[in-house]
Amino acid sequence: MSMTRTGGSMAPSWINKEFRSNVPPGRQALAKALQQVCRHLTPAKSTRNRITQAKAAEHLRCSESALSRALSGHSLPGFDLVESFYKQACADAGSEDAISISLEELWTLHSEARTEKCHNCAVLEVEIDNLTQQRQEWESECSALRQAVAELDNLRREVAEQKAAVAKLKATRAGLQARLATRSSSAQLPVPRRKGDRQLMRNDMTSARLIAHQAGKLERDRGPETALTLLRQTAEALSPLEMATLLILLREQRNDRLADNVIHIYGRDQSYLDVLHATLTLHEHGATEDAGAMLRAALT
Repeated sequence: MSMTRTGGSMAPSWINKEFRSNVPPGRQALAKALQQVCRHLTPAKSTRNRITQAKAAEHLRCSESALSRALSGHSLPGFDLVESFYKQACADAGSEDAISISLEELWTLHSEARTEKCHNCAVLEVEIDNLTQQRQEWESECSALRQAVAELDNLRREVAEQKAAVAKLKATRAGLQARLATRSSSAQLPVPRRKGDRQLMRNDMTSARLIAHQAGKLERDRGPETALTLLRQTAEALSPLEMATLLILLREQRNDRLADNVIHIYGRDQSYLDVLHATLTLHEHGATEDAGAMLRAALT
């Protein structure tokens, strides 16, 4: 086993460790002090010059690697291990006076080594700062994604409401068509109304009023396009008298834009006979401008 001369005495080479360049000064100072402490170790039936690192580790009741790392400054041992080294060295030397360093001084060296920043610590701090910045960016992206998901949920709810409204409109149209079919199968020959009579049939008034009310509500809540969709879908199922009544009610509700669109749709899509019946009813009830507009739409 090689020896190293220190202060006129030979010390085992495993005690005098070489320090790497990345070992900070405070940890080097503590390691040198522990090397000095270990020179006083004397396991049973051994001399200081013949003790091996393995025997010293067994004597100190620690692993050989832990002893080597502590003496080389490769790692910072806990102070309980430092204190254990010191007390064992004092016991082997016979008293604390034989040790060239006190336990308080070891405590000071250990505290300084624990608080100093090594190169690796500085690198780790930079990495931590980078990771913190990345985490903040990810949190910002997550917040934006959560907002996008919330907006998507709102759109889905609106779509579901639109589908429900369309389904309701289809049901209304189906009911009107069924009622008209029943009326057509059981209706008597029409009796011409007296010219100038402004009283509309109760059923016609009820149907037209219901549709006018729904169209007005849809225009306020969903916009004119949705209301116009309702009127377009129900136009085919309305009789000429009901259509005339609907136009009159829309004018009374001041839904002029809807009324103008309905005139154009009905005049363009319905048969000339239905258009003539509707315009006649409009004319008899004083809506001469609407009657003329519907005729012009039919001829366009």
